[in-house]
Amino acid sequence: MIVKGGFLRGFFSDMPTKIICLTAAVLLFFFHRINTLDKKTFDVSLQYEIPAGLAIASQNESSVQVTLRGTKEATESINADDIEVGVDLSGIKTPGVYRLAVRADRKGKLRNIEPLEVTVEPQEIAFDFEPLMERRIQLIADLRGSPAYGYDLADYTLIPQTVVIRGAKSLVQAASALSTEVIDLTGRTGPFVLKSAVVLPNSLVRIVGEPLIDFEADIKETVQAKRFDPVEVSFTNLSAALEIKSPPYGRIQVQGPQLVVEALKSEQLKLLVDCSSIHRPGIYTLHPKTEAPADVAVLDFEPKEITVEVSPSGD
Repeated sequence: MIVKGGFLRGFFSDMPTKIICLTAAVLLFFFHRINTLDKKTFDVSLQYEIPAGLAIASQNESSVQVTLRGTKEATESINADDIEVGVDLSGIKTPGVYRLAVRADRKGKLRNIEPLEVTVEPQEIAFDFEPLMERRIQLIADLRGSPAYGYDLADYTLIPQTVVIRGAKSLVQAASALSTEVIDLTGRTGPFVLKSAVVLPNSLVRIVGEPLIDFEADIKETVQAKRFDPVEVSFTNLSAALEIKSPPYGRIQVQGPQLVVEALKSEQLKLLVDCSSIHRPGIYTLHPKTEAPADVAVLDFEPKEITVEVSPSGD
């Protein structure tokens, strides 16, 4: 009993010092353990469900940085898909600015891995909520470049011509007409149809329904008018026994595709006068008719009537 009593007195003597030493040893063990663990960092998309009737009015972080500390074998096999990072917005019912804690939940195999320390940065995220609003808005096409030389954009159509956008009230109210993505007309020589996305004013604003619209363009040849002067007057069906002194000249104005009109020569245009009704010398007033290639139209010509002197040939 003396030995036992002496042992107990020795064990409990200076107890505070022994507790401090034991605590220090435990802390040193865990400190060493933590510092010998592998570290792995990656970005994980932030998950949350926006409360009904509300919308986010200012951009916040779409992802957070997740840091893992664990054994090398464990961290090497972990990727972003094994961690779910989110914010609980279920308690928010009214507009306002809220700062909420970010939680990180282990998924699948991570639930059974130990030791494993999971931390996130930032630990809190602010959300600015406004009432949700929808509004119908006009669309315009963002056209760049020009059709090929000799061609023009005659008209275009957007289907639909308006879209409904949805988002925070202040963002939707601030939006004016929306445009399509850039539509390049460079080198076009004929009608074409394509689908285009709508350029939104803010990533927090969305289109209700189909996000793509149809663009239909009507590219036609450029129409050009040109006057040719002088144009020779040709007399047809005149008797060989007669001749017209000092044949006059005229002018013709035509219209057609630019490339055709630019290549047209005055020799291809004619003012024709039918003389089949003339049988003897004299002075006659005649009415010319025009002759031109089929792909151009005659807009005007002069003269509308010609007074000529007909004499016997050889005089």
